[in-house]
Amino acid sequence: MSARLIRRHFLGTTAAAVLAPAMLKPAAAAAVTNLAVGSIGHSIAHFPLFVGEQLGYFQRNGVDIGTVTEFSTGALTDTAVTAGSIDIGSSVITDVFSLVKAGRSGKIISAGTNAFYVDIIASKDFLAASKLNEKSSLSDKIRAMRGKNIGITGPGSGTEALVLYLLKQGNIDRTRDVQLVNVGANIPAVLAALQANRVDMVSFAWPLGQQAQVEGIGETFVSPARGDVPAMAHQLHGVVYTTQDDIDKKHAAIVGFVRGYADACTTILKDPARSRDLLKAFYPNLDPKALDLTLEIYRTTSVPSSPLPSEAGFTRAVKFHQAVGLISEEYAYNDLVATRVIAEALAKR
Repeated sequence: MSARLIRRHFLGTTAAAVLAPAMLKPAAAAAVTNLAVGSIGHSIAHFPLFVGEQLGYFQRNGVDIGTVTEFSTGALTDTAVTAGSIDIGSSVITDVFSLVKAGRSGKIISAGTNAFYVDIIASKDFLAASKLNEKSSLSDKIRAMRGKNIGITGPGSGTEALVLYLLKQGNIDRTRDVQLVNVGANIPAVLAALQANRVDMVSFAWPLGQQAQVEGIGETFVSPARGDVPAMAHQLHGVVYTTQDDIDKKHAAIVGFVRGYADACTTILKDPARSRDLLKAFYPNLDPKALDLTLEIYRTTSVPSSPLPSEAGFTRAVKFHQAVGLISEEYAYNDLVATRVIAEALAKR
C-alpha cells in the first residue's frame, strides 16, 4: 500500500506565503486527540479538511489531524480505515458501500459534497468532430460516447460509475461499444492523455475540467452538479467516514472532528474571499481562472450546510449505485449514517 500513497502536509512552504498570518491556524490546545485522516487524491471534496486545519477549527474542538495521507484509490482508503492505519477517510460514498458490502464497518460522519462532483470532460478534437457542446442534449452526448476511449481513475471508482450510468441510459454496452481506460488520479498526467487524444473523454473530479477548459485542452461535457443529469441532482457523493469501532473508542474526538469540519464548510459557504485565498494555497499550481471556475461550482452546488446528509440525497446515491451494478442491497440511511454522532456535534456548536 505504501507505494500507492503520498504523505504530505496540505500546505507547502510556497503555498504558505499566499496566506496572511491571521489566516494561519492558531497554536493547538494543550490537550488534543490526534486523528489520522486519509483522502483519495487531492480533489476539491477534501478542501474542508484543509480549511479546518489551517483555521484551527479542529484544534479548537480538541482534535489534531496533522498530516493527511493521500491515497490513489478508494479501495486503499477503505483498507487503511479498516486496518486502523487511519481513523477517518474522506472519499466518496462508493467506498462506504464497498466496505459494507464486504462485511466491514463503515459509518458516514459527515456529508462531503451534496452533488456528484465528477464530470465527463471531452477533448477539443472530439468536440470539434462531434459538433457537440455543453448545451447539447444529454441523449446526444451519450450517443456520442459509443465507440470512444473513455478515461476513468480505476475500476470500482466513482468515475467509472458515472460512465457506466450514462452508458446504461443509452443502451451502450460497456465491453463491446466503448473502451474504458485506466488513467489514474494524477491531474497533469490525465490532462496530457486528453490532449494527446489517448482518450476522447475522461471521467474525473474537479478541478480537472476547469483546468482543461482554461488550457484549451477540452471542455466539461456532462456535469451532474450543473444539472445535466436530472436524476442525479443533489445526490450525496463525497463523504467523510470512519468505523463503529473508532466511534466507540474515540467518541469525543470524532464528535469534535465533525464540529470542526462543519465550521470549515460554513466558512467556505459564507466567506468566498477567504475561501479563494485558501483554495489558492490548496491548489498552488492551478490557473487563477480555473481556480475561480472551480470555487464557483463547488460553493454553489456542493458544499454541505450541515454535516448531516439528506435522506433524499442518500437514497439517490443508493439507486445510482444499484443502476450501475456496484451494489444490489437496499442500504438503510440510519444504518450507514452516524446520526447520533452528528447530532451531538451539532448540539455543541
